[in-house]
Amino acid sequence: MKKGILLAVVAGMAALVTLTSNSTGPGSNRTGSKGGAVSCGTCHGSSATSGINVAFVLDSAGTTVNRYKAGMSYTLKMIGTNTTTFNLPKYGMQLSMVSGSGSTAVNAGTFSGLPAGVASHTTSSISILEHNTRLSPATGTGSTGTTYEVAVTWTAPSAGTGTVTAWGIVNAVNTSPSSDDAGDKWNGAHTSFTELVNTTDVPAVAVGVVKFYPNPVRDVLYIDGYSGCVDLCDIYGRKVASGIGEISTANLPSGFYYASYIENGTKQVSMIVK
Repeated sequence: MKKGILLAVVAGMAALVTLTSNSTGPGSNRTGSKGGAVSCGTCHGSSATSGINVAFVLDSAGTTVNRYKAGMSYTLKMIGTNTTTFNLPKYGMQLSMVSGSGSTAVNAGTFSGLPAGVASHTTSSISILEHNTRLSPATGTGSTGTTYEVAVTWTAPSAGTGTVTAWGIVNAVNTSPSSDDAGDKWNGAHTSFTELVNTTDVPAVAVGVVKFYPNPVRDVLYIDGYSGCVDLCDIYGRKVASGIGEISTANLPSGFYYASYIENGTKQVSMIVK
């Protein structure tokens, strides 16, 4: 009888560990990078939920970009949005950034500036950012429209790395206070960013060693040879955009603009056509 009770207690403790362990992260790579599976199904909902939308934003000094310059630092954001009717007031996550595909993928760049509740560990030679406690939403309290956001500093890899891909998963969990269960909703996604390299077939405006291209510009004006902030002004001298490394011009009307910056203590201006 005592042996049976002891076995029951041990089994109950094992079940409790199983139910609560993933609240601090599973440890293994669930992002899909390096050929791994995208899944939280061992302890949570058995399949991905399309109502949890996952997106990535690469931010350069307030400007969203889809290309990176080697060695530059960016803010990388992974944003999950609850579009379901379920109340999901907490969440967990994993995030990785790699180059290459499948089992040959390797780390691309480095992470820093991790927010509270997020830590880094290495699995199969890939750096994984992962929650170490249940995280609170960026907006909302768990109902429809709630967002789950993790923002970190990502320093781009060396020149020649080529396309890199952010892989991540967001697991929005229900109000069960101590257990992980099928009422939790998760989904994963990945987004690629191409390397910005100097090319000879893109027209450029050059002042000294600083270049602006392409010119005429369409959606993004790239800046090479200058590490500070560049202001883009209209013909009346009003600043309409700014950036470091690149400036988003997608929302600007066609016309003439001036790229303004300081070089050797002197204000420099270059004309840009859109």
